[in-house]
Formats: sequence, structure tokens, C-alpha cells
Amino acid sequence: MPQAHTALARMLNPQSIAVIGGNPAAAVVRQCQKLGFTGEIWPVHPTRKEMHGITCFASVDDLPGVPDAAFVAVNRHLTLDAVQQLSKMGAGGAVCYASGFSETGDTDLQQQLVLTAGDMPLLGPNCYGFINTLDGVALWPDEHGCVSVDRGVGMISQSGNVGINLTMQQRNLRMAYMVTVGNQAGGGVEDVLEAFIHDERVTAIGMFIEAIRDAPRFATLAQEAFSRNKRIVALQTGKSEAGALIAASHTASLAGNRQAYAAFFNRCGVATVETPTELLETLKLLDNGGPLSGYRIASLSCSGGEASLVADLSESTNLVFEPFTDEQRERIEATLTELVSVGNPFDYHTFMWGDKEAMTRTFSETMRGEHDATILLLDAPPRPDQDASSWVVAAEAFAAASNITKRRGIIVATIPECFSESMRNSITALGMTPAQGLRETLVALDRCAWLGQHVPQNAPANVRAPGETVIVDEANAKERLSTWNIAVPQGARCTRETVVATAVRIGYPITLKGLGLAHKSESGAVAVGLQSAEQLEASIASMPASITDFLVEQTVIGIVAEVLVSIRRTAPLGWMITLGAGGILTELWRDTQCLLAPATNADIRAALQQLRIAPILNGYRGKPAANIEALVDVVTALQQAVVGSSVVEVELNPVLATATSAIAVDALLIEETK
Repeated sequence: MPQAHTALARMLNPQSIAVIGGNPAAAVVRQCQKLGFTGEIWPVHPTRKEMHGITCFASVDDLPGVPDAAFVAVNRHLTLDAVQQLSKMGAGGAVCYASGFSETGDTDLQQQLVLTAGDMPLLGPNCYGFINTLDGVALWPDEHGCVSVDRGVGMISQSGNVGINLTMQQRNLRMAYMVTVGNQAGGGVEDVLEAFIHDERVTAIGMFIEAIRDAPRFATLAQEAFSRNKRIVALQTGKSEAGALIAASHTASLAGNRQAYAAFFNRCGVATVETPTELLETLKLLDNGGPLSGYRIASLSCSGGEASLVADLSESTNLVFEPFTDEQRERIEATLTELVSVGNPFDYHTFMWGDKEAMTRTFSETMRGEHDATILLLDAPPRPDQDASSWVVAAEAFAAASNITKRRGIIVATIPECFSESMRNSITALGMTPAQGLRETLVALDRCAWLGQHVPQNAPANVRAPGETVIVDEANAKERLSTWNIAVPQGARCTRETVVATAVRIGYPITLKGLGLAHKSESGAVAVGLQSAEQLEASIASMPASITDFLVEQTVIGIVAEVLVSIRRTAPLGWMITLGAGGILTELWRDTQCLLAPATNADIRAALQQLRIAPILNGYRGKPAANIEALVDVVTALQQAVVGSSVVEVELNPVLATATSAIAVDALLIEETK
């Protein structure tokens, strides 16, 4: 049982349940009965006599005791009355099913609900409820696919309908909990996560979420989950539009909500997936065996086509199918006919099909390698009128080999529906994982290997959403950069009438920029590498007549690469650092890496090396290499100056990386005014 100090423990593991309302409440009674709940169920309805054989109480005041959990399925205004009664009597918590709160814009009513609840935990409103298959609890007003288990994964969903869909999985995933959180007016993702962490029966945690409310708390909980050997997998959905305060920057279009969450989850040691089936398959592997020790995989199949498919589909992952050593290859060959060629992925042919002892010998020698897991592709005939017994023999041989070698094995259906319920159950009974869908399985293996390699870091720096903002012009922004020890070109502000004289003083070649525009290049307000007064005067004449102030700077030479460096507030997750290919083609290349502050020098170096332009930075085909440490110093200095300040975003695009330096030649600074 979960520890009692978690906020939702009593509600999620009740001994008594009150259900308040009409048909949805009656559905909850029925679902609890079907799942085998053995505690007290107290229906509440002013006129109904019974619900599914259980006598109704006319009001909450008539209940024979204080419920540990309540399902409130009345209209939104009556919900407040019911919650108030439950709170006063000391109930363990309530699921608020009704809609019509903040999701429709009525934030005042939702705030009233929170105040009415007081210290009593809430799930919702606009919430479908929860299922606890460990204790037979289903505060759930609809059908679901859950069955009773004694341990398994905990699932959190911000969508009730997606929650239903996930429970309907036909993949033999042991689902201990499905908890939907609705509007998160009271209890939210973090509260459910804490409850799962402290329930020893939960083996891994899955999330289908749109947003995190309390990033520092989530990060702390992720560390605690890791310490208890519980890994977290997230499918994050929903894209927020870039607000007006960042609409002027390139970073706004390159590193939005999804990238920020990816950086956040990476820091928290949370694996991310893209589809519900990837989520289910990853959790299935974690539930039965935990994370992988590494990315090295061996593949077994009785078809060359399947072996090629494994190799092809794995290219989008970090999985490695290393060749067997000569010694291992010889041992495998000793179990086969001379007609079989041994490689990885390994097509063992069908000469031994149906011979359990022969297959066990070959599978065992294949598993005795340096890889971290072995997969067996085994699509079986799924219809009841088809004989799948020989496929079961292959599964038995693979399970025997796993037991003999004490190595991890996963049995995979290339096409998900080629594992019937009977076949899945046979594989599960052998202690093996029936993985469904080759692509999904390869992603799941990759994610489990990532989880085996990553340790959660400290929580990111706190951040709050800004108020009103202003764009600081480039000349003033560069003065600020200089005070932060970030190199900028020698230059000066001037008027249209004094541009030529300023250029003479600074010295050609010069770069001319019109001030007062966020995107100068797109407006024709930038001229680079001007060599003479004649070229300068022609450039001035070609620029918009509305420009009155200019910036004249020395042109940087010896450029190795143009790099984008940005830091911006991304509430509530933290200060997001974006590094990428810079210059006028930034959006075209979309070559970026994102981190959350505080980032170490090692983090920054690693991110730079993950860029597609990294070979250029490192010296491509004999060309000079950029001074990587100078780039790192720019990011570090920017981070130290910006994090926790009134700055909302600063974007340096580009920073010109040379063999000796890193110079910010363009700067966009957005600052909070109040």
C-alpha cells in the first residue's frame, strides 16, 4: 500500500466510496462491482432508491460514515455544494466529473471550487476519474479495459478519452492505475506522481500530458522515482502559440513548447515517446525487466526479410546491432547446418522449426554475447481456427534460453495483431514480454536503454511568466553584452548624416545596420563587408527611408561558422538555452539543441557537438576549427547574466565563431518593463 503521507493516498486506495449523482454515479457503482471492490459503496441520490442493488442515501449528510473517496457527478453548481459537505465531514478526496469550469473560461467558479474543498484533495473538475486495479476501485463512469493485477504500471492522463483508450489496450500491459486529472484545480500530475512513487506495487509510470504545473516539484519527484528504481515515460502533446513577447525572435519559431518539454524531461531523466503505442510498449518492457543496460541488441528471426527490416527500422534509433565475435559466431554455427550464415540481425532459417531442443541451443548461444537484450521475431497465426502450437514451441525455446543464460529476451510480433490473446498469454506465462509492433518495439528498446543510461539532474532554475515587455535596440543590447563579458564588434551608433564619418573612424571593411527593426535582414537593413564610402552611400540609399539611426561596426573576418545562441524564459519549465546553426538560414536549417539552465560547460559542449554543423565547428576537410571554448564561454556568460534577471529573452544570431574567438554580431534583447 502507498504511504499515507502522500496527498492522494487515501482517495486512491479507499475502503469506502460515496457516489453522488444520477447515471454516471450508477455507472461507477457498476464498474466497482465488476472490478471486485470489497469495501463500502454508498450511492447518494435524492429520489432513486437503489443503484445496482445498493440502497441509495438521500443526501451526503445521511451517509453512515466518512468516505475515503467520492465521485461527484452533478452539475457544476451542485458540485460546489457536494464538495463543501464532503470537505466539512473530512472525506479523503473527491473526483469532480462536471465540466463548465476553467476549460470553458469560467475561472472564477473553478477558484470557488478550490476554496470550497479546502484541504480535501480534488481530482478535476472536468475529470473522468480513476481506476485502481490493485484494490478493485473504479471511480470511472464508463467501460474500460482494465483487469485486476497485484502490481503494474501507474498511468496519468490529462485527457479522459485518451485515458479510456489506453485502458483498452490489448497488449498484456499490467496497468495498476489509470488516473485522469482534468483541469487540475486541486490535485494534479505532480500529486498523482508522488502517490505512485510511494506505492511499492507500482513498477513504472506513464504519462499522457499537455503541461506541467510545478516544474521544480516535478523534477524533485523524478529524482525520487529514480532512487526507488521507478522509471517515467511521457507522451507530451499540445503546442502553444508563440506569444507576442517572443514573436520577434528566431528562437520562437525554432524552440517552442515541444522543444522546451523535451529539454525539461531530458533533465529530469524522463523518457519521451511520440505515440500511445510507443508509450504502452515502453512501459511493458519496464514493467517486466526494467531499463536496459545499454543499446546493444541481438535479433533472431527465421527470415532474411525480417532481419533486413530490423536493421532498416533501427536506423531511426540509437540501437546497435554489433556483429558477433568470432568465438561466439563459431559457437552459434556449431548448433546449425552449414546452410545457415550467422550475422546480427540473425536469420536462423526454419531447419530446426518445431524442434524445441535444437532451437534452445541456437537461441542460448545467440544470447551469450555482449549485447544488452535479444529479440525474437515471432508473428503467429492469430485466428482461433489456426494452429499456432509450433510458434508456442519457439517461444518456449526462447524462454528456456533466457533462463539458461540469465539474459534478457523479448518476443516481438512485427505486426501487432499477429499476437492473439492466447499467444500473448502463453508468452506472458513463460515470464517473457510479448512486444507488439516492430517499430514500436525498437523505439521502446531505445527508450529503455536511454533510461538505463540517464540519471536525473538537479531541478532547473525557477522562472515565472513575464509581464509587459519591450524590445531593446541592438546598439543598447550590445552595450549590455559588453558588460556581461561577451565580445561584440567594435562599433558606434550614428545618424544617417554621420554614417560615413563614423565608418572612417572605425575603419573599413564595415557592416551597416539600420536600428529599430527586429528582423533587419528581411527588411533590407543590413549590409556586410562594405569596403568604401561609395559602397556605404549606395547601401544607405537602398535601405528604408524610415530608418533614422544606424549602427556601424567592424566586419568580422576569418569566420568558421555562424551560431545561434539564445536564452529565454519558458514558464513554468525554466530558462531555456537554445544553440543552433545561425545566420539568415536559421529557420531553413532548423539545426538546434535545447538545454535548461543551469547548464554546465560540459552540457554546453555536448549540445554543440550534437548539432549538424558540429563537423564544421570541429574543422571540416582540413578547414580551421572554431574555438569551441570561446563559444562555451559566450553561453556561460549569457546564462550567468540573464537567469533570474528582468530579461525575458536574449538572442544572439549569429555569433561568429572563428579560430580564435566567438563574437556576437547581432543581438535581440527583450526585457520586462514591470
